[in-house]
Amino acid sequence: MAQEHILVVEDTELLRRIYQDRLAQEGYTVHTASDGLEAIQQMRAVPVDLVLLDLIMPRMGGLEVLETMKADPRLADIPVVILTNLGEESSVERAVELGAVDYLIKNQAKPAEVAAKIRLVLDNLGGATAQTVSYKLAVRDRQADADRFVADARLPRRFWCPACEVELVVELIPQPDRPGWYDAHLICPMCGREF
Repeated sequence: MAQEHILVVEDTELLRRIYQDRLAQEGYTVHTASDGLEAIQQMRAVPVDLVLLDLIMPRMGGLEVLETMKADPRLADIPVVILTNLGEESSVERAVELGAVDYLIKNQAKPAEVAAKIRLVLDNLGGATAQTVSYKLAVRDRQADADRFVADARLPRRFWCPACEVELVVELIPQPDRPGWYDAHLICPMCGREF
């Protein structure tokens, strides 16, 4: 069986490291993000099996991450466990409405309990959350309609990510309601930005 990938999204570095170390001891491949924006970029670049998500973070909070995931067919089926200091009913209820499968309160849950909750969620979901199959294709400059597309899409430097300076790829994602049809996105394979 392939190793399961967990994304820990927590803005407090010490907590992020504690959860990362504990989950790595449990045999997971652990990815980390310090805010919601970084989390979305990572999920678009690297498939994960579960997200452990804080609610209050800089740049993009947990509820906004859940809204973004719900709207993106590539991310919508990834299970999310909320881990927060907030005991507020309304935040937890909203997170569950947006797709979170469970939640834990940080000051009440030890790292071992967090690991146990993740194992329980993954075991209960079994194969039901298989990632949507997508394809990544290279695009070459000056081939077919490439030059016209670069102009129409207003890409700053051909098929390159301006931030990472690497070649973009086209990601094809199946449309769930139209078999054989795909949505295409130009993305950076390094940072996950879409163009």
